Amino acid sequence: MEEKISLIVTLYNRLEYARNMILALQQQTKQIDELIFADDGSSEDVYEYIKDLLQECKFKIKYVYQQDIGFRLAASRNNGARAAENEYLIFLDQDVIFDKDFIKKIYESRKKKRMVFSEALGSSDEEKQRIQKIINEKYDYKKIYKIISEEKKIEQDEIVKKEKLYNVLYKLKLRTRGAKIVGLIFSLYKEDYVAINGFDENYIGWGHEDDDFGNRFFKYGGETYSFKFERYPIHMYHKSASTKDGSVNENYYRKRKKEICKSNYKCEYGFGNRKDKDEVKLKYIKK
Repeated sequence: MEEKISLIVTLYNRLEYARNMILALQQQTKQIDELIFADDGSSEDVYEYIKDLLQECKFKIKYVYQQDIGFRLAASRNNGARAAENEYLIFLDQDVIFDKDFIKKIYESRKKKRMVFSEALGSSDEEKQRIQKIINEKYDYKKIYKIISEEKKIEQDEIVKKEKLYNVLYKLKLRTRGAKIVGLIFSLYKEDYVAINGFDENYIGWGHEDDDFGNRFFKYGGETYSFKFERYPIHMYHKSASTKDGSVNENYYRKRKKEICKSNYKCEYGFGNRKDKDEVKLKYIKK
């Protein structure tokens, strides 16, 4: 049976990337059922950036917004998952672009208790400017991909090989967990997301919410899966997030790492019970 896909894209300002996302999705060989923008308190209206593209969209678009009272990526992802109507969830950061077979490759790799994930090729500031210029003229991923150096592509192939090895060793019980997930791009069944209570909303500020999610997913009995793309996704350049808040999360992460086990893989505050009680607004941009 054909299962429907909800794609959840986390946003915070830099809303021109929402436009890039829709342009990439319109070219997909496998279409999603709904796109959900999960906004962590942007100061502008995303509709103004995408309104001229909506007529050509073959998927629904929802917008779920939480107030800007700190960097709450974990909560934002949970907001998106709660709004999702479908069985299979794909999560992306807003500044990722990809080729036309991206959704199809992920969908064909799906399996219960499996988290499919991918890293992306990094871009420099200069490469980002050149890429954006192409996108503004016409979204042509073959042309875009030539901008990224061959060295980065070869390096990514090696990373995928290493991740596959980690997953084999995990299945043989020679490792306590499989390959480390990257929050940039990952997907799983909604029932598996709900089973571990989604992301831990005690993580506020930069860092470690992805590692925690992965640790709990493995204790739940899940596995990770990564694969080689003909043309990998690209992560548009931005300055690295400050690690100023990282120390707070690091202490909590170390504590939770000791606590997480096969009988305790759920977080206290997550998908089923929000930590913060501020209003979360949901609206349809395209039905």
